Amino acid sequence: MEKYDRQGPRYTSYPPVPFWKDAPGENEWITHLSANYNSNEGVDLYVHVPFCEKLCYYCGCNKVITRSHDGEDSFVALLLGEWKIYCDRLGFEPAINSLHFGGGTPTFLSAPNLEKIIMGLVKNKTRNFTGSIEVDPRNVSLEQLDCFKKNGISRVSLGIQDFDTDVQAAINRYQSFEMVETLMLELRKRNFDSINFDIIYGLPKQTLATIRETFKLVTMLKPDLIAYYSYAHLPDRISSQKLIKTQDLPQGNDKQLLYEEGKVLLAGNGYMDIGMDHFALPENFLSKAKLNHSLDRNFMGYVEKKSNILIGLGPSAISNSSVSFIQNSKKLSDYEVKIKADQLAINSGHTHVENDLVAQRIILELMCNEEVSFDPESFPYEEEIKRELSEMEADGLISRLGNKISILPLGKKFLRNVAMVFDFHYREKVAVTKFSRTI
Repeated sequence: MEKYDRQGPRYTSYPPVPFWKDAPGENEWITHLSANYNSNEGVDLYVHVPFCEKLCYYCGCNKVITRSHDGEDSFVALLLGEWKIYCDRLGFEPAINSLHFGGGTPTFLSAPNLEKIIMGLVKNKTRNFTGSIEVDPRNVSLEQLDCFKKNGISRVSLGIQDFDTDVQAAINRYQSFEMVETLMLELRKRNFDSINFDIIYGLPKQTLATIRETFKLVTMLKPDLIAYYSYAHLPDRISSQKLIKTQDLPQGNDKQLLYEEGKVLLAGNGYMDIGMDHFALPENFLSKAKLNHSLDRNFMGYVEKKSNILIGLGPSAISNSSVSFIQNSKKLSDYEVKIKADQLAINSGHTHVENDLVAQRIILELMCNEEVSFDPESFPYEEEIKRELSEMEADGLISRLGNKISILPLGKKFLRNVAMVFDFHYREKVAVTKFSRTI
């Protein structure tokens, strides 16, 4: 624990955002999309809705705190305007493989506005289209649930975080078990395909006793999926986290014990360990993907399928052409100016070199399949890689057979550390970049 608990990326992309360089311009970006588009596969769409009615102290997402809904219509127009720019530049309207709403709070938007977005974006679906949305249980209506179901949004993720009232007070997010239970009854009544709970460990005031009680309540509701994330306390980067008292946070081994306890409780209730921070019931799509080695990963976490292209709409949204990344302007006002000027809202980005793609494959396979074949020769930092892998093998984290590396049971909790061995950008930039801790 003391040896491997250090700062490191979560690897929802490679390279991680802080290491991006050589951003593509708009014309180059469109060229990348055109070259990698496959009409049978389509594109994945991510829509970022930044609005929240109340500030949650722990949250590091890009957000705008407001109780006013007067700007909803203009925001919807901006999203649809951005999509029109894409279609105009490409010269065609791409088929949609999946649509995911994130935030912020997507359910900040009214049901009619959510429907307007969906209908405006998903005119041409692939055969296996899936739709998903992140839901705040404190801010969702039956009309919105009906809208999701009607328009093919079949997967729902609920932001739970913790059921303990002291923890909820410390993070400024109160939602009762009864509220969530009522919502779950409505979701089950409508036969949504998959329901996920987001739970966070390492929050202020959490103890083994409180986490046991939270998981007791969680397993009573039996969501199909559970994402059990580590809280990343980065108050220098996320100003709202300064409202959390550092002395209230579980640290080091105490924090890891929260994760281990939750993991044991999930296994005892039939949940399969998918990887790093995701757990699923055996019949869920992620469990099936894990077993048949088709699991994949993108900016939203683990997925069972994805296209070569991800297009992000909205402020701060990230896109992936498979040979490059871009991120939109984070400030809503900057995003608005660019879209109204008929320009893509590109703020930063990265164009891959050959070694990026090699490292990306290795890290992705480790994250998804817990094994990879890799020849360290002719790759940057060859000697360092060999030495660190030998040390991890001696520590019982991995096994090696020729060029094949496999994650051992002990190594699963140190998965990010193993991935970092192959991250040559991290080696070059570690001194000036801050990440969450790996444990």
